[in-house]
Amino acid sequence: MGEPRELTIREAGERIKSGKLTAEKLMESCLERIHAREEIIHAWVEVYEQDALVEARRCDRAFQRGNRLGPLHGIPIGVKDIIDVRGQYTRCGTPIYPARIPTEDARVIARLRKAGAIFLGKTETTPFANSDPTVTRNPWNPEHTPGGSSSGSGAAVADRMCPAALGTQTGGSLLRPAAYNGIVGFKATYGEVSNEGVLPNSWSIDHVGVHCRSVADAAILWPCIREDEPRPFARMPEPPVRSRARIPGSPPRLGYIREYFEPETSPEVLASLTSVREAFLRAGAEVVELALPPSFAFVIPGWGIIKQAELFTYHRSLFAAHREEYPPKLKDRLDQGALIPGHQYVEYLRHRILFQREMCEQMAGVDGVFMPIASTTAPRGLSTTGSSVFNRPWTLSGFPAMSLPTGLDANGLPFAMQIAAQPYREETLLDVAAWCEKVLAFTARPA
Repeated sequence: MGEPRELTIREAGERIKSGKLTAEKLMESCLERIHAREEIIHAWVEVYEQDALVEARRCDRAFQRGNRLGPLHGIPIGVKDIIDVRGQYTRCGTPIYPARIPTEDARVIARLRKAGAIFLGKTETTPFANSDPTVTRNPWNPEHTPGGSSSGSGAAVADRMCPAALGTQTGGSLLRPAAYNGIVGFKATYGEVSNEGVLPNSWSIDHVGVHCRSVADAAILWPCIREDEPRPFARMPEPPVRSRARIPGSPPRLGYIREYFEPETSPEVLASLTSVREAFLRAGAEVVELALPPSFAFVIPGWGIIKQAELFTYHRSLFAAHREEYPPKLKDRLDQGALIPGHQYVEYLRHRILFQREMCEQMAGVDGVFMPIASTTAPRGLSTTGSSVFNRPWTLSGFPAMSLPTGLDANGLPFAMQIAAQPYREETLLDVAAWCEKVLAFTARPA
């Protein structure tokens, strides 16, 4: 079967369940890859090698006694280093943050632990999960960025160092690294996954999500991380009353959003997406053009106002004490956030509610919408993590969204597409994405 680290979560889980693979062998395979590649990729802040092996053996002993610990029994998972794991340092990608060892797991970690997952280590993040790059490199070509701020998580999953990792998104910090690294990224409706125990960027926009290597794996992870009784900081619209009924597994009715995205997209990415659209049509999908509602005019400026105001609120005291130590892009954001008047912040919160409502109506007749996820493939160099501007509508609105790899460009870097659905329709989104994944049949991986 090759190296166990090449297996998806579903494949590894099936082999562990059948007794053909042990959690220890899977963990050893992942660690072997880390030992071989970490000096090139720099995906990890810290690897819990001995603790992870101890946990893997505990999983194997439990299985021998007839006790499968959960749907993620023995599966190694990386954790972005702004998410608390009890007994392990949280450093947030910067020496400015007072590194600490939490005594409790973040809510999402507690849920994954209950499902049988093993935490392999902390993955690199940009400082405070913002725009200033970190040291991580893209596994497809180390001269290119892996994206950010969930840089280490995306690179580790793509490079077969672990089958899944947690990331976060306030702009495009989860889905863009997934796109640049040629893997699957999934974020649910805002608030459905708890942010408790996660460094805040913007309380009303932050999402916790997953990087993995197949839609089936995202579907396995989703019920494991979903809260039974979500308590979001910000308001979300009620589940849409008028929406299209879907037969699972059938060719979907997809909305294609051309405006705003296409004019800013490179010819290469646009040509790739055109071929993807044609492949969907040949496979039986219906594709309809969808327009963005009038309230979209407020989305991009509104994202900046809300994010920067909330970011400054969190950093206010630390920024006052360590201003000159802050990296330049984050410093600029905080300076801008300090100048935002309260009435403007509240005004854009109202505009967001209007966009959520109007966009729900626009999407009522389709199973999901697709569009570019970034204007180019992963940029060359490590001075930038790329732009989140194509991801912000779905992050600000809180709609569930995914990234799917679609092919490779002339330089061997992954193309990707973005799919979004109405709020609280994660199952529909995952079903549509699985259909798209089957049509696309993307199987490439980093050398």
